[in-house]
Amino acid sequence: MVRKRPCAICRKWFEPHPRAGPRQRTCSRPECQRERHRRSCRSWHARNPDYDRETRLRARVAEGRPQTAEDEFLCWPAARDAVSLEVLVVMEEIRRLLVSFVRDAVARQVFAVKGKTGRLPPPPRETASTLPARPP
Repeated sequence: MVRKRPCAICRKWFEPHPRAGPRQRTCSRPECQRERHRRSCRSWHARNPDYDRETRLRARVAEGRPQTAEDEFLCWPAARDAVSLEVLVVMEEIRRLLVSFVRDAVARQVFAVKGKTGRLPPPPRETASTLPARPP
């Protein structure tokens, strides 16, 4: 039988679960369990900082892959092989910003027709070479 001990989070005395035995350091209150889990995750991520970094970057590049024909001016598979993943993410972000900037700039343009408006162009002048031949 394991003796009572103070919780590492709330400092209240508790009796450890028989199966956990001396390994149990916190009581079974939800707040203490949540804090224990949070601390455990923080220490794990501190020991393994680059564990899912590449996966997140690959997902970021995949979600930003060009979807339309006009965006496919860059061969993405070749770019992926030529540069590192970080550079590819930066390129994709710059592309996304440029596309949105151009869209905004085009939307702001004022469309105006310069010159005379409201008139049709004059009909072409008929000359001897453009007249149809008369039947004999």
